[in-house]
Amino acid sequence: MLSITSLALGFSPAQKLQVQAPTCAATRASVHCGLESVAPRRAVLAAALGLGATGAAPAWAGYVTSLGIVTTSPKDAERDDELFATKQVQDGLTSLKGYQTAAKSLQASFKKEKNMALIPAIRKEFDFAAIRDNLNIVATIFDDQTQLTIDRNTRSILYDLTELENAARFKKGETERTVKKVENVDKWFVKLDADLTMLLAYFK
Repeated sequence: MLSITSLALGFSPAQKLQVQAPTCAATRASVHCGLESVAPRRAVLAAALGLGATGAAPAWAGYVTSLGIVTTSPKDAERDDELFATKQVQDGLTSLKGYQTAAKSLQASFKKEKNMALIPAIRKEFDFAAIRDNLNIVATIFDDQTQLTIDRNTRSILYDLTELENAARFKKGETERTVKKVENVDKWFVKLDADLTMLLAYFK
């Protein structure tokens, strides 16, 4: 039996369900995602949880070819409350809140010790694959148009983590960060917190 994680589209494969999944590679070295087709997601997750099929707006509603994706604000987002209440989605949401708390705590430690070894702490607190899967699952509860906005936010969060690690890296022989490097690390902490806050606003 396939797990919820493997059924969620976006970053995890779903070929066994014969759903056309988007191609999206995300690693600590680079994050690249094309515009995704999100139409089947809620139906796939609902089927995995044994729930009834949910209604969904056309996948490309609101999409303007010349301007890109039309952003859906939290107040205008439509979500499936039955899926929202499931343990899988609630666990994913709890994990994302935990990541934000961990990031704030790590940033506070960094402010006290600007030359601390950040990369081991980043890799300990932020399991890239787990974050990716949690982001993927929680997004599935929304209508197709909102999912396009959430996907863009998801890519930003993954990119923030990648750049935070890159900014935190010492070159060979370095033991101290310059003022510029300290500012760069802090910039990515701030950006990560802002993007997580933006995402979590859709679940209030």
